[in-house]
Amino acid sequence: MDFTNKVVIVTGASSGIGAASAILFAKHGARLTLIGRDEQRLQNVAEKCQAASGLPPLCLRLDLTANGSCAEVITKTVATFERIDVLVNCAAKMLIGSLFDDSIDTFDEMLDINLRVPYKLTHLALPYLIKTKGNIVNLHATKYAKVVHGFLPFTITKSGLERFTRSAAVELSSEGVRMNAVQPGLTKTNILANLAMEKDEMEFAYGMLASKMKVLDPEEVAKMVLFVASDVCPNLNGAEIGLTGASSFL
Repeated sequence: MDFTNKVVIVTGASSGIGAASAILFAKHGARLTLIGRDEQRLQNVAEKCQAASGLPPLCLRLDLTANGSCAEVITKTVATFERIDVLVNCAAKMLIGSLFDDSIDTFDEMLDINLRVPYKLTHLALPYLIKTKGNIVNLHATKYAKVVHGFLPFTITKSGLERFTRSAAVELSSEGVRMNAVQPGLTKTNILANLAMEKDEMEFAYGMLASKMKVLDPEEVAKMVLFVASDVCPNLNGAEIGLTGASSFL
């Protein structure tokens, strides 16, 4: 897989699957725009990318849900690299939420980052992706056999992203632009930390879950992201590729 001279935007690039994907893209020659909220971690990833490719990435510390942030990503990427070939929508959030909550603030927060941001970035990047016949890779986790209590807003937003992937693939195919999704099972990322879990609690949770299912490393998921984003299968479009180790969620 060769991404030499191709420009790849990776959201959620400061940790987890986004970071692993960015580093692997760099190893295959890509020029990168990295978006994240943690400046130190984002810089650490950028240094690893530059060490791998010799090319300094464009780093943007942004809250993508803030007004103008998505436009800034596209504008600065084009100003720096003059093209866009791949958009990887990896930024996501998982919070505990329920219909019994006092408000729907949790739902709104996850709707913004998990669904609205990928939609808006795709919309803004589309003119450039049409020129390069590029593609979009979405990350979402809906290949689970069971519904888990307390995760209703997360499930709704990620299911929406699944439908977005299928529908947009059909809509964009006439322009030569592809959209696919990678659907990893439980992966060792910082997502449990967002639930205010301490490190020892996260390790315990992963240990308990590992007895029931395969826990993936971000680097393995990154390999699938690169495969989907590559030109190896030019007719791969509207696909949702599960990577779960044959296990179901819980």
